[in-house]
Amino acid sequence: MIALKTIRNHWKKSLFAAGVVGYGLDYAKTSFEITQHMKNVCAETVAIGKVCDKPKHVVVVLNPAANKRKAEKMFKEYCEPILHLSGYSVDIIKTTQEGHVKTWLNDMTVRPHAIVVAGGDGTASEVVTGLLRRKDGKCPIVLLPLGRKSSTAVKYLDIKPENKLDRVKSLTAALMPLLQENFKSESVMKVDFIDDSEEDNNKADSIKQNATIYGLNDFSWGFLRDLESITDKYWYFGPLRQYAATFFNAFSNKLNWNFDTDYVYTPPCAGCSNCLPSESKSYVKKFLPRMYTVRDTNTANVNSYKLNEDCNTKTEGHTNVNQLNITCKQNIDTGSSLETKMIDTLTPGVDFVKKINKVIDKELQPNSTINSRTIQLKPQVKEAPDAHYSIDGEEYDVKPLRIEVVPNAIQVFCK
Repeated sequence: MIALKTIRNHWKKSLFAAGVVGYGLDYAKTSFEITQHMKNVCAETVAIGKVCDKPKHVVVVLNPAANKRKAEKMFKEYCEPILHLSGYSVDIIKTTQEGHVKTWLNDMTVRPHAIVVAGGDGTASEVVTGLLRRKDGKCPIVLLPLGRKSSTAVKYLDIKPENKLDRVKSLTAALMPLLQENFKSESVMKVDFIDDSEEDNNKADSIKQNATIYGLNDFSWGFLRDLESITDKYWYFGPLRQYAATFFNAFSNKLNWNFDTDYVYTPPCAGCSNCLPSESKSYVKKFLPRMYTVRDTNTANVNSYKLNEDCNTKTEGHTNVNQLNITCKQNIDTGSSLETKMIDTLTPGVDFVKKINKVIDKELQPNSTINSRTIQLKPQVKEAPDAHYSIDGEEYDVKPLRIEVVPNAIQVFCK
């Protein structure tokens, strides 16, 4: 009774003390669970390391600014010990500015066993683009979800990191395929920005190699992309900032709701002499083929000798949409293709608020879908300095472009 009377007389202090104690218990519980999880992972790593005793070397591309500068600490606490314990020689490359990774990969002379991407979507995009701009054999990559937004890495995991324990589990889960040598070839999107000042017959020459972007996840353009990009402005709503951004912009015209574009696409193709380049080898490759064929998936296959008359058939069209998303689809029978989804039924007002859960969970159904091998967009943008595309989470100015699927272009360590 005395205790209850004390709590009633000092309810503010009691409430504050209960909050502190509750936070402390939750922190202790999380720390204990993380420690137990890391013990189990280390035991499994030692067992794998005894079998895989060959000399191995990995390069870690670390973005120390990712996830509000928490990425480096997380990597050193939960990832680097596992790599050392499994017998890897680890070199860490810290990014210092935008484009640093692409330049370093272009100058890379010795190919490591794997490249570990320790960062968010931006770091992953730079690594994929830098690797595929090289003409020689490609190096497999490991994607660690260390960024605040790591949608590219999370799509290869069964765990969605929502708290610290889940984040640690996702990091160790992303490393296990590397230790077990489990990887698969992934198709990518090759994005070429086109200079409109050139004539139509010179468009291919106007595409600069250093302007080519490679995407592993998706291409996004439209109202929903713009809405997602301003979510952080509502940080004071905490975990409800996505709902706040969606609600307050449902009745506003500050963001553009409609996007006009002409498009030209070619149908999907499993591979033929039109779309698969013939394999050309230098004298060095002829005499030392093994040095260049290990894990090199960017070579022609048997389909390069077949002829598909429909491969280069072009279909033109025009659309006015709210949102346009393009992703790569892997299909065993028909090969890789681009899937373009268009949404054109969104309008400001109460109807949009009713769809708020589907908007946040990205469950809105497209009104039309196009499957293609290539697609070219020519946006009708007159005065929109703030308009941007998003390629694997990275923003690019809106301009005419051509997207092409590149089958089995890169290898990713995953289940």
